[in-house]
Amino acid sequence: MNLQTERIENHRAQFTIEIETDQLEDAKRQAARKISRQVRIKGFRKGKAPYKLVLQRVGEGAVLEEALEDLGDALYKQALDESEVVPYGPGAFEDFKLEPAPTFVFSVSLQPEVDLKDYQDVRLDFDEPLVTDGEVDDALKQMRMRQVEVLDDEIDVTGPGHRVTIAVDSEFVDGDPPEDAVESPAEDALTSASDDIGEPEEAEPTPYAPKKGDTFVKDENTQIILDPNQDPFVHGFVGNLIGVERGSDVEFELTIPDDDAEETIIGRRVSFIVTIKDIEAISIPELDDEFARQVSRDRGDEELDVAALRQSVRDEFERTALENARSEYSADVLQQIVDGAEIEYPELMLNEHIDEMIQEFESSLKQQRLNLEEYLRLTNSTREELREQYRERATYSLRQSLVLRELVSAQAIEVTDDDIELRLENMIAGYGTSPEIRKIFDSPQMRGNIRNQLIMNYIHAHLAAIGQGQDTTVAIEDLQSRMAADAERARERSERLQRYRAQDAARDDETSSESAGELADAQTEFGSA
Repeated sequence: MNLQTERIENHRAQFTIEIETDQLEDAKRQAARKISRQVRIKGFRKGKAPYKLVLQRVGEGAVLEEALEDLGDALYKQALDESEVVPYGPGAFEDFKLEPAPTFVFSVSLQPEVDLKDYQDVRLDFDEPLVTDGEVDDALKQMRMRQVEVLDDEIDVTGPGHRVTIAVDSEFVDGDPPEDAVESPAEDALTSASDDIGEPEEAEPTPYAPKKGDTFVKDENTQIILDPNQDPFVHGFVGNLIGVERGSDVEFELTIPDDDAEETIIGRRVSFIVTIKDIEAISIPELDDEFARQVSRDRGDEELDVAALRQSVRDEFERTALENARSEYSADVLQQIVDGAEIEYPELMLNEHIDEMIQEFESSLKQQRLNLEEYLRLTNSTREELREQYRERATYSLRQSLVLRELVSAQAIEVTDDDIELRLENMIAGYGTSPEIRKIFDSPQMRGNIRNQLIMNYIHAHLAAIGQGQDTTVAIEDLQSRMAADAERARERSERLQRYRAQDAARDDETSSESAGELADAQTEFGSA
C-alpha cells in the first residue's frame, strides 16, 4: 500500500491510497463469494457459485462496489494507523480510480488545534469594586421592610405611609406610533423565543427607543409604600395616589426626568392607570439595637448591634462585589487570549455546535407553546437561514470553549476529590447536618456538576492571576482558602440557627407552661370563691 497524507481545507486530512491490482482482484473475489451467499444462482448452492457466473448474474459493477466498500474500510483503518492522524469524526470516501493503479481517496475531519501564543503575557488593569454607604443603607432598609407589622388592613382612603397593593398599566403617549398596533400572542411568543438568536455577547445592541403606545410598566399585583420621597417608577407617582379610595382607579400623566433614566426615554411623557386594590396601615421597625439583634439571629449571625450589623452587611456586599469583579475581569482576560490565539477546527465541529444551539432554541420555543416548524412558518424563514443566524454566535462560543479546554491542559488544572468534598460540604452546610440532607446532595451527578464548576472556578482564578502577572499557584490557594472560609461561615450560621431555634422553642414552651399554670391558679381561686 502506498499512502500519501495531506492537509486540506476546513481542517481536514486527505488520504490517497494506491494498491496493487492483485489486491483489488482478491477483494472482488471475496465480494463475489459474499454476494453469492445472498442471491440464488441456478445449479449451485448459496456461496458456491464460480466467480465468473456471479459476475454474469449481478454484473461486475455490483461486485466492484461491494469490494470497494469492504476493502475501503480496511484501507482507511490502516491509513489512520500509519499516518497517526487523530480524527475528529468518521472518515468519508471521496473517490476511486482504476488507472494507472487502483487508488482510493478518503478525507477525515481533524481534532481541533489551539495555539495560545503568548497568552501568559496578557495584562489588563483590575479595578477593585467599591461598596457605597447607600448600598448598605438600602440593604438595611429592605431588612426593615421584611419586618413590617400590619396595624390596620381595613383602611378606606390612601394616605402617606400606607402600604398599598396596586395594579398599574402605563404607556408612552408621545413619539411615533408603532408600525404594528396589535401583536398576536403567537408573535409575542416569537419575540420572546427569538431573543436567543443574536450577536455574540461582546456585541453592543442598539438601544431601543419606545414608540407611542409602547408599554412603560405593567403589573397586576405590586405592593408599594406611599412615601413621596421613594417613588417606585417616576418622580411624582406616589403623590398621585394620596387620597384615593380603595377599589378606585386614578389616571395621570408624568414626564420622565433626567435622573438615572435610559437616554432613550428621558423627557418622554407616560400615562398611568392605577387601581388601588388594598390599603394597609403599617409600622416599620426602627433601625435600633433590638432590631439588629433579631435580624442577626434570623441570619444565623452572632447577636449584633446596629453598627456590627451594618459592618456584617458591608462585608457580605464586598465579598460578593469582589467575586463579581473577578469573574468579569477573568472573562475580559479570556477574551484577550481568544483574540490572540490561533484556532483551527473542522466545519463538522462547528455544525455540531450550531445543532446544539438550535436544540436549545427548540426547547425555548416549547416553553412558548410553539415548535420549530411553526416558528419557521411564522417568520417566513428556512432551517438553513436559521442555522446561518446562529453561525456567528456558534463560532464565537466554539472558539472560547476550545481555548478554555487548552488552558486546562496548559495550566495543568486538576480538581481533586478533596476539592469536591469541600465544595459539597459548603453546599450542605446551609441546610443542616442531617444524613438525609447529605443523601439529597451527594450523588454521582452532583459530584460531576461540582467538578465541572470547580474546573471553571480554577480556570477563572488562573486567568485573573495571568492578567495581573501574579503566581497562579498562589491564586488557587487563595481561592481554596476563600471556599473554605465560605464553608466555615455557612456551617457556623447553620449551627447558630439550630441553637437559636432550640432556644426560641424552649422559651415558647416555658411561656406556655406559665400561662397554663396561671390559668389553673385562676380556676382554683374562682372555684374557692
